[in-house]
Amino acid sequence: MSNIKRAIFIVIGIYGFCGGFGWMLVRTINRTLPSVRMLEDYTPRVTRVYDRKGELIHEFYEERRIVVPLERIPKLLIDATIMVEDKSFYRHCGVDLSGIMRATLANILNLRAIQGASTITQQLARNLFLTSHKSFLRKIKEALLATHIERVYSKDEILELYFNQIYYGNGYGVETASERYFGKHVEELTIPECAMLAGIPKSPVRYSPFSHPEVANKRKIFILNLMAENGIISVDELQEFKNTELILAKGSGFQELGAYFIEEVRKWVTSRFGPDLLYRGGISIYTTLDIELQQMAESSIEKGLPELESKYKIEEDTLQSALLAMNPKNGAILAEIGGRDFRESQFNRAVQARRQPGSAFKPFTWLAAFAAGSTAASIVNDDSISVELVTGDIYSPINYDHEFFGPVTLREGLAKSRNLVAVRLIMDVGPASVVGYARRMGITSSLDPVIALSLGSSSTTILDMVSAYATLASGGVRTTPYMIDKIIDKNGTLLYRHSDFRERVLSPELTYLVTSVMESVLNAGTGIRARMTGFTRSAAGKTGTTDDCADAWFIGFTPSLVCAVWIGFDRVQRIGRNATGAQVALPIWTDFMLQATEDEPFEKFKVPPGIVYREICKNCGKLASFLSKQVREEVFIRGTEPIDECTGHYLRTLRDKEEFRFP
Repeated sequence: MSNIKRAIFIVIGIYGFCGGFGWMLVRTINRTLPSVRMLEDYTPRVTRVYDRKGELIHEFYEERRIVVPLERIPKLLIDATIMVEDKSFYRHCGVDLSGIMRATLANILNLRAIQGASTITQQLARNLFLTSHKSFLRKIKEALLATHIERVYSKDEILELYFNQIYYGNGYGVETASERYFGKHVEELTIPECAMLAGIPKSPVRYSPFSHPEVANKRKIFILNLMAENGIISVDELQEFKNTELILAKGSGFQELGAYFIEEVRKWVTSRFGPDLLYRGGISIYTTLDIELQQMAESSIEKGLPELESKYKIEEDTLQSALLAMNPKNGAILAEIGGRDFRESQFNRAVQARRQPGSAFKPFTWLAAFAAGSTAASIVNDDSISVELVTGDIYSPINYDHEFFGPVTLREGLAKSRNLVAVRLIMDVGPASVVGYARRMGITSSLDPVIALSLGSSSTTILDMVSAYATLASGGVRTTPYMIDKIIDKNGTLLYRHSDFRERVLSPELTYLVTSVMESVLNAGTGIRARMTGFTRSAAGKTGTTDDCADAWFIGFTPSLVCAVWIGFDRVQRIGRNATGAQVALPIWTDFMLQATEDEPFEKFKVPPGIVYREICKNCGKLASFLSKQVREEVFIRGTEPIDECTGHYLRTLRDKEEFRFP
C-alpha cells in the first residue's frame, strides 16, 4: 500500500474515531440533560408576608418573577432586546454558528474575550438549567439544550419564556424589573425605559440604574443609538429620548416600610422552621403588624427626629429612636421601629438594646407600695435623703429639678416624678418586692434588687417595658408579645398558629389604682404636654429620663393600645440640656397616638367593683373637711380609704408658693 493511501486511511480513521467519540459524548451528555418541558412548569416559590388585615407587606424568595404573556411586552422592547442580545434569533436553530466564528475571531485578535456568542435560546437554557460557571462541558450542554428548546417551542414561545426568566439585576423577569425600576407594568414602559431594560441583561450589576445610574444612562443611550441605526426609532426620536431623564421607582435605595419588624419575622421563622422553608417553601405568613399604624409610627419618627436634632444642635452623631406599639388585650405587636434607618443599622433597638428606663420604672415601685397597703392619698416626704449602702458608700439621690416639694401624696409623687419619694417607697417595701412585681408583669431582663432600682438603674428592653405596661392596660392580665398569627404552606396546610397566653397576675383593683395614678402623669404631671397638644383620650403613662439626659422615654397606654418611644444615642451620651422624656420622647408618642386613635371609639379604663371614691384633702391625704383648701376625689381599694378628716395644718410648698394657715 502506498504512503498516500496509508495517509488517507489514517486521516479517515482519525475523523471516524473523533466523529464516533463526539457522537458518543453528545449522546452521553444528552442523557444527563433535563427535559426542556420543565420550562413550562418552572415557577419559583415566593413566601408572602401579610399584615393583620391581609395586606401583602413583604416577600421572601431566592428568585422573584411575575409571568406575563408576550402580548403585554412592548414590541420596541422585544426588538431592542433581540438587536442587542441575538440579531440572528429568527434565523438560527438555537446556536448561531456564524456568531460563534465572529466572536472567536474577535477574541483571538484582541487576545481577550470581548464578545460572546450565546443566543437568546442558549441564555434561556443556561439561566434555567445550568450554572454560570464557564467550562467547555457547560457550553456543550448549553448548545444541546438550546437545540432541544428550538425543536419543542416556537420563536414567540421562546421569547415569552426568555422575558419571564431572564435576570435583570433587581429580580427575574421583565414585569418584575419594570415594577422594581420604574414602578409600572411592562406594557406601560416608555421607549427610553425599554432601551434601559434591554441593556441590563448583559451585565445586571454594572448597568443597574439604582447602583450605577451614570453607567446605566450611558448604556441606555448606546441602545437608543442602535435602535435608530436599525430603524426602530427615528433620528428625531433619538435626540429627544437621549435627553429624557428617567424617573426611578422607590427601589433598593429606599427603606422598606416595617423593615425592623420584617427582619424579626425572618429570624423567627428561620429559627423555627429553617431558611429553606422561608426562601423556597412558598409559604404565607400572617403577622400582627398593622401597616397603617406602622406608617403613622414611621411618619412620627421621621418628623420628630430632625426637629430634636435642630433643637439640641446635634450634628456629628446620629440620634437614634425606637418605637413599639402593642395590643394589650392579646400581645399582638402592631408597629415596630428599631432604629432610624434599617439600611444603615440592622440592630433592633426595640427588642435588642438594653437601656436604663429611668423614671419609667417607677410604676413598679408604686405598685409594690399599693400592694403593701399604701394608697394614692398616702403622704411621703419629698425631701433630701442619704442612705448608707452595704458597701459603706453613701447614696444621696436628688430630684431632677434639684428642689423639694415636702410632704406629697403618692399620686402627686408619681405624676411629678419625684425621685426622693420613689427612694423612700422602695426602702419601705424592699427592692425584692419591686423586682417581684416587675417580673410578674413581664420584665425578663436582669434586675438588681437595690434602692436605685426605683429610679430605673437596671437596664431593660423596650419590649419588656411595653409588655409590663400592657399588663396594666389589660386590667392586670399578662399576655405574651407576639408577631406571627399563623403560617400556611403552599398547599393550604396550617403549619403554625399562635396560641394566646393570658394570665392574671394582678388584681383588677390594684391594677386600676396604679393606672389611675398614672393617668395623672398626663393630666397634671410630667406628661401634660400630650393634653396641651390635643390628645384627650383616657390614657396613662410615665416619662423616663436617665442621668445626664442620655435616654429619653415615654410609655403610655389606652385600654386598647400601649406604645413606648425611646430616644438616645447608641453610645451612652447626653442628648442635650433638659432633654427629658417629656421634652424628647413624649412629642413623638403624642403625634403617633393622635393618628392611631383618631378613628377609634372612646374608651375608659374599666372600674372594678372593689374600687371606691372619696374626697380628700390634697395636702394631708385625709378625708376632706371644711378646713381643706385643696380637695380632690381620690380612688381607693375598698377597705383602704381614710376615715379621719382633715383638721387643718400649715403647708408651704414649691408647688403653689403660698402658705396656708388653718386654726
